[in-house]
Amino acid sequence: MLFRSLNPAYTRILGYDTPEEVTAIEDPDTYYWDPEDRTAMIRHLKEKGFLTHYELRIRRRDGSMAWVMLNSRLAAEENGEPFVDGIAVDHTARKLAEEELRRSREKFRHQAVHDNLTGLYNTRYLYQALQKLVDISTARSEPFSLIFMDVDDFKRVVDTYGHLKGSQTLQEMARTIQETLEEPAYGVAYGGDEFVVVLPGYDKQAALRKAGEIRTRIRETSYLSGHGHDIRIRASFGIATFPEDASDVNGLLALADQAMFDVKGGGKDAVRATEGRN
Repeated sequence: MLFRSLNPAYTRILGYDTPEEVTAIEDPDTYYWDPEDRTAMIRHLKEKGFLTHYELRIRRRDGSMAWVMLNSRLAAEENGEPFVDGIAVDHTARKLAEEELRRSREKFRHQAVHDNLTGLYNTRYLYQALQKLVDISTARSEPFSLIFMDVDDFKRVVDTYGHLKGSQTLQEMARTIQETLEEPAYGVAYGGDEFVVVLPGYDKQAALRKAGEIRTRIRETSYLSGHGHDIRIRASFGIATFPEDASDVNGLLALADQAMFDVKGGGKDAVRATEGRN
């Protein structure tokens, strides 16, 4: 479907100087952003006979994309040859504004449940998600486990390298944690140098293995090596399992936290699990 005629306004939308330059084009795909867009438009026209407020991507002369809104109809010459008669309005500014609004909303939703420093989930998300996980796990009679972890002697890192390098170390450590996890498991920046790992479907033994894996990865990683440093850190880990240890969110977190503090009091850099309810 080639242009037979067009007005100067649509010529400018396409980025050409004169209508004649456009009508001289022999390949109709030249002024469509994607040939499939042209195919879809023609299909709609044949099915309905008209287009109302139809959004179409076009390709400008300089190769950039623009949006137009079409109101058109399928007509025919006296000899029966079909053609499209219609009006196109430049819709680019509105589409760009809609896209920017969509990105802003997505960014807001992301920031609402993620930690700005590490990119992990934040505590707001943790408490909401854990309550849902309790309900789901109860209905399915499935366990899940929490790992509460805290960096050992992190003040020493900050005192040696400064607060900025300390924050960068936590960023890299968060990536180490994330690299060990597969969905639906996820990590949470709990606050400061504390993290929580949520392990849906993990019983205590599986959680112990995962905590051991995270501990080993952290011990083997040289942090801030890209900045010329070789920061080695250790962490203490506490584990609690639902429903073996507790049946509510606060109880599970408290027990995992206590198990972690028991590790701190016993020499640090180790994994300990809650021993279950008495």
